[in-house]
Amino acid sequence: MLDRVKGMIIPHFIGLCFMAGGWFISIMNVGLTRFQPDILFTKWTLSGLALIVLGAYIPDIWQKIRGSK
Repeated sequence: MLDRVKGMIIPHFIGLCFMAGGWFISIMNVGLTRFQPDILFTKWTLSGLALIVLGAYIPDIWQKIRGSK
């Protein structure tokens, strides 16, 4: 039972960390470039978005990989 709980908490925690990191990268980029002309998509905002999407799907991917063994 405890092993099953660990198997659920660890991937969700890692996904949450990826989402928080992506959010932080995007927010920091917007804050640092506020005195420059409006540029919506930069490499930093797109990498932050990619981290957020990756963090959202990591638990599902993790469970499918663990279930296929």
